[in-house]
Amino acid sequence: MRRNSGFTAFELAVSMALVAVIATFVLPPYLQWLRGHRLRGAVTNLMGDLEMAKIRAIRENDFVVVSFAEKSYTIFLDKTHNWDSGGETIIKTRTLPSGVQFDLDLLQFDNGTTPPLPPNDNYTRFNGRGLPDKITLETEIPLFNQTQSSSIFINRLGHMSLH
Repeated sequence: MRRNSGFTAFELAVSMALVAVIATFVLPPYLQWLRGHRLRGAVTNLMGDLEMAKIRAIRENDFVVVSFAEKSYTIFLDKTHNWDSGGETIIKTRTLPSGVQFDLDLLQFDNGTTPPLPPNDNYTRFNGRGLPDKITLETEIPLFNQTQSSSIFINRLGHMSLH
């Protein structure tokens, strides 16, 4: 007579309980690492995109605007010099990773330049020499997730650093 091979319901229940216990210890550190990894990735991408915008402004010898929303940003060539992306060449639009966003309350660029000014302070732009157009002092671009934050600082000469 052949014996049926396979797992019994008891063996399956014990195996699932063991996996659940292991997951309770492994999952929280993994989720913390994942959130941090997403934030670091977003900061790295933004830093690279800001450098690319600066280089593109020099190459085109015109303004390149970086427009920040809560969970995304858009980079466009501002041929009309009106800070508006309507009808302009969009260079890049990037959505931030899940759980990462800009702190728009802290994102305040210096408005000490001559008009035209953007409709709000969630914009910056680079001129044809690669210099930030709206920045007279060092400015912070803060990103955060549920537990961590990171910032990119841009000075008036266009130098960027992480803090």
